[in-house]
Amino acid sequence: MDVEIRRLTPDLVEDYLLFFDHVAFTDHPEWSQCYCLHFHFENAWDAEDEGLDNPWRERAARFVREGKIQGYLAYADGQVAGWCGANDRTNYHTRLTQRKELQDRASRGKRVKSIVCFTVAPALRGQGIATQLLARVCEDAAREGYDLLEAYPAQDRADCYVHHHGPPKLYSKFGFYVYKKRRRDCVMRRDLKGN
Repeated sequence: MDVEIRRLTPDLVEDYLLFFDHVAFTDHPEWSQCYCLHFHFENAWDAEDEGLDNPWRERAARFVREGKIQGYLAYADGQVAGWCGANDRTNYHTRLTQRKELQDRASRGKRVKSIVCFTVAPALRGQGIATQLLARVCEDAAREGYDLLEAYPAQDRADCYVHHHGPPKLYSKFGFYVYKKRRRDCVMRRDLKGN
């Protein structure tokens, strides 16, 4: 299988929507409206969404075009096969910037890239696509001058749906360590500057 990882850009918005509309959740349709929006806003609906046929989809398209949603698409044999949501932590607004356990000396004044989601086409799971996505995130974050990478995986042994933030063992392969544990999830970090 030939896999190519591409950074999400506005010209790939139709591929992004196609993936969430018809590929990502064929085995879990109740999640089909997520479009990786959870970390981007506090309230489910805004006044500007009134009257839209599919507010979640249309908001996602707008956010991709505006550069608010950032991450990477994986293409397997030319078809979109996976997604990783990764963005500057400050772009996740209150979902991350207000989390008390993330307000610490270790990250104060540092550039932090947050990894919030992995989704792989059901038929292609377990074939290393998430690993290739994370490798690209790490490579680009280092090149872009980030100090830290941060992720928020579930701690429980669970299925791929619970692990949509990525399982801890995936992050461990790339040198992430558990920085803080919470009741159900944890904060994992990788220091990109060796400080």
